[in-house]
Amino acid sequence: MLLALKRRYREEVLAISFLWPALLVLCGLLLYPLADVVRLSFYESNLQKEVWVGFGNYIALFNDPLFWKSFWQTVVFTAFSVALHLVIGLALALLLNMRLDPVFRALARGLLIVPWLLAPTVAGMIWVLMLAPFGIINGMLSSVGLIDANFAVSWLGDTSTALGSVTAMNVWRAFPFFMVMLLAGLQAIPKQLYEAASIDGATLWHQFWHITLPQLRSVITTIVLLDSIWTFRAFDPVFVMTGGGPAHASEVLATAIYFDGFQKLRFGYASAQAMVMFLVLFIVSAFYVRRAMNANQ
Repeated sequence: MLLALKRRYREEVLAISFLWPALLVLCGLLLYPLADVVRLSFYESNLQKEVWVGFGNYIALFNDPLFWKSFWQTVVFTAFSVALHLVIGLALALLLNMRLDPVFRALARGLLIVPWLLAPTVAGMIWVLMLAPFGIINGMLSSVGLIDANFAVSWLGDTSTALGSVTAMNVWRAFPFFMVMLLAGLQAIPKQLYEAASIDGATLWHQFWHITLPQLRSVITTIVLLDSIWTFRAFDPVFVMTGGGPAHASEVLATAIYFDGFQKLRFGYASAQAMVMFLVLFIVSAFYVRRAMNANQ
């Protein structure tokens, strides 16, 4: 027994020793930049000097209306994106899970997954051309009489439509992730549950509410948490399509941090913004890790 414990101990030490190079690289690439951002958030910093200001950056941050505007726009952008990802992804997954011809199902799934394969910058540029005054969106709307053919809507140049336009692009690009994950979850549900429910006289709605959704609860929770993290820190769609404009109407935290840090050279203030974003994402990530740990138990 003692020899077996010693052998197991040596094996674990050997396994951990092989991880040290990767752990050192990970610390260098992740922990050091994070620690430096934390440090910079307490300084008034630019390319020439650093002056200790304590919590001055945070006080200025929470008194800045532009920060709160970008923060709430980030929340709105994330909430609508994730909700529409879930609704559209679940609807398409249910359709693809029906008794369809295998060739048609494979073809439809392949076509629907195309937006997810595009890089965010590429998808953003496609939508910039589509939403331009001379683009296909205005052309389609004018052809069916919804807008005046002589009046071109500037979707990305209007403060009332800029954020919604970016959200629409983000929904279009990322809904296939939900569709694929939910389709896999649907295919894992035992068919016997639906057969028993049908024998008992349950309608399709009751089967969906009492069988499908409970069986998909773990999948939905996981992908919603992951998508919330990815969307909340999204930078590429907003930067490519609007740059946060017009008049900060589509500004989100990621673009605000970029402009304050790399254009205005307010590194301390931008670091304080980054710490607020990190705190929000840390809380959401903690829920995700806890959910994953509970699922593995």
